[in-house]
Amino acid sequence: MRNTLLIWRRELAASFLSPVAYVFMVVFLAMTGAVFLQLVEGHVGTYAQPPTLLFKVLIYFWLPVLVTIVTMRLFAEEKRSGTIEALLTAPVTEAQIVIGKYAGALTFLVIATAPAIAHLYILGAMSPGITVLDTGAVVAGGLFVFTLAAFCTAIGLVISLTTRNQIVAAICCFSGVLVPLLAGFLVSLFPHASVDMVRYVTLHEHLLAFARGSIDTRPLVLYVSGAVLLVFVSIRILEARRWK
Repeated sequence: MRNTLLIWRRELAASFLSPVAYVFMVVFLAMTGAVFLQLVEGHVGTYAQPPTLLFKVLIYFWLPVLVTIVTMRLFAEEKRSGTIEALLTAPVTEAQIVIGKYAGALTFLVIATAPAIAHLYILGAMSPGITVLDTGAVVAGGLFVFTLAAFCTAIGLVISLTTRNQIVAAICCFSGVLVPLLAGFLVSLFPHASVDMVRYVTLHEHLLAFARGSIDTRPLVLYVSGAVLLVFVSIRILEARRWK
């Protein structure tokens, strides 16, 4: 556990010691606020609720970009610079390395995106016509976004382990993150796909339920189990590299 925490701190330090991280967070919050405001103005008089609109912006507009930027360098940069060899010869296990790096990337994503929730309360304070926000809906939606981000981060982790080129890692990671976002559409293309199966993997259906404050454990189990499986695969890939 101690070694895992050390690697986690190393990853966070690598992210926050650079001014690029702070510029990135400011740009992200500004762009998220601008897109969210445009969507709210475009849905005035409809049944679309602000939490649903904000979580759509975070998931469909920003999540693929954020996960790609954060995860593409996790192992690809280590391989390119040659520091992966020093890391593998250190007194740490492959599981500690992978879990530490994964936790560091996910923590940075949470720190970068969590302030975006403030847009909802700023909107409520400045717009008397907006109904009082349901805290339960905000918490449930935030939980769903976090769980989905954990799964997508695991996708980027596996991809970063398979290449030393960050450009290749970025392209593959962006494409990989789009798969769970478009899973419902992709499954519906199969001729014998059942309606229940399509609904089970459709991200939009999950988002609407959580944004209403209804916590459904089925998508949580789906994304958490997927993240655990991908982290396990990442550990095995790194172990295979050690014994080459």
